[in-house]
Amino acid sequence: MAGTLESIRSLIAKHAVESDPRLSPGGIRLHLSRSPSAPVPIVFEPMLYLVFQGRKQIVLDDWIIDYGSEDLVITYLDLPALTRVTEADRTRPYMAVELPLDLDVLVDLATDMRLPPVAEARAVSVRPLPEAVLDPVLRLLKLLGSPMDAKILADGLKREITYRVLTSPQGDSLLQLINVEGVARRIRSSTEWMRHHVDAPVDVGTLANRAGMSVTSFHRHFKAATGTTPVEYHKRVRLHEARRLLTGEVETVSRIATAVGYASPSQFSRDYKRMFGTPPAADPLRLRPPRERSG
Repeated sequence: MAGTLESIRSLIAKHAVESDPRLSPGGIRLHLSRSPSAPVPIVFEPMLYLVFQGRKQIVLDDWIIDYGSEDLVITYLDLPALTRVTEADRTRPYMAVELPLDLDVLVDLATDMRLPPVAEARAVSVRPLPEAVLDPVLRLLKLLGSPMDAKILADGLKREITYRVLTSPQGDSLLQLINVEGVARRIRSSTEWMRHHVDAPVDVGTLANRAGMSVTSFHRHFKAATGTTPVEYHKRVRLHEARRLLTGEVETVSRIATAVGYASPSQFSRDYKRMFGTPPAADPLRLRPPRERSG
């Protein structure tokens, strides 16, 4: 196991671009940082996140999730959050592999394996990394030097990694994603709607009706899953989208405020500063090139 871990770290160091987790030819993202970082806004999507060195945190208001080397992080919902590297240096950089979850593959595997539904969990879980995933992860990373090999073979290896997680003690954490009647699936449909309608007002009653719940039940389950209320979640989604738009350096702050559903630019600036610590016009990200969303 130690030799496989070292080989994985070597390949991450070879192929990763520091602090810039671009999508690789194999459809994965490699994370590498040689120093702790300030909090960075991101939007988590359903994924497997495998940590091989260093430590990191997800910050959701007063909900702080800490994880590190040889941990498996599973996210289930479209979740705006802040994340920061807490343990890394030049000799032992932070290293991780991000694998987007393919729900069609999950359904196929669970059907073939005849797996039963499971109890609900929160939007993010941290579990020990199953040893069985190490070999297919190593083989997947070895493909990165050959884009054609990655194009042909990567999907099979990603399927194997998903299968290895499903057959491990951590497997139950994935099954809630494909339980059509499950609370997590219904909450996810609401978060997806809000992400695709950042400029629309949120009516909690309508969202609850879409999820097939009473308003009280929806509110309770939503907060249990995401750590926040539907209204606060939508505000986060709006502000994260605004910050993404700011990096384009094309639109004015007032136009961006309108694009994400704010009628008042001054209220937008206040909310933005409260979340990110700086007014939108002065945000350092406005001076940087755009980057892909990632964890």
